[in-house]
Amino acid sequence: MTTADSVGPGARVRIWAAEHAASTGQPVSVAVLCETAMDRLGVSGVTVTVEAPPGWPETRYATDQLGARLAELQITVGEGPCLDVWREGGPVLVPILDAPAIQRRWPLFGPLAVEAGAGALFALPMAIGTIRVGVLALHRTRPGHLAADSITDSLAFAELALRLQLDRHAGAHPTADADLRLHAPEVHQATGMIAAQLDVSLEQAFVRLRARAFADQQPLAELAADVVARRQRFDPAGEAS
Repeated sequence: MTTADSVGPGARVRIWAAEHAASTGQPVSVAVLCETAMDRLGVSGVTVTVEAPPGWPETRYATDQLGARLAELQITVGEGPCLDVWREGGPVLVPILDAPAIQRRWPLFGPLAVEAGAGALFALPMAIGTIRVGVLALHRTRPGHLAADSITDSLAFAELALRLQLDRHAGAHPTADADLRLHAPEVHQATGMIAAQLDVSLEQAFVRLRARAFADQQPLAELAADVVARRQRFDPAGEAS
């Protein structure tokens, strides 16, 4: 009988995910993978972000509110480990978010991440060659390095997450991710409404939405919901009213 300890990292994480899925009566999915990674890697939470039109990352699944908040903060301020993975391709491992060098590297995201309760963040690419499909992010509430074997396993988790995402798009496993929904569909709706209000492109509208959320220190999804509900409107002068 094949065991997780007797095989390579890729097969090992597949066995772990299958065991977790079987124990909960669920199919193997991105959600199951994230929960398995959180348990096996000894981290506080796991988040998967994927590319969504018109070109910004979107949270596909987060095991907790902190992971979702860290993903949202990076999109809002336009910097952070996960965005560096999107732009540059390689893993970005940050064992101490409160370190002075990290605070200088990401002067907007760093303090906000620590304030939100994060101590460490490890961002791993879900990629095929130079084509980036998503990012698997692991966070801890306390600072600390990942062990060498945990880094190897985390890369294998990222590869499995990539395969599940590609299968989902191809329709190979239509029920595997049935529990997943767009993290904040209001963001897409609000971006379209702002584009119409300001007569700008979707990309420019999203920049304005992010800037307003950051200026008002308001979660991006919350501001988007206000725009969709018509509690907030963007006028051509650039002010929300």
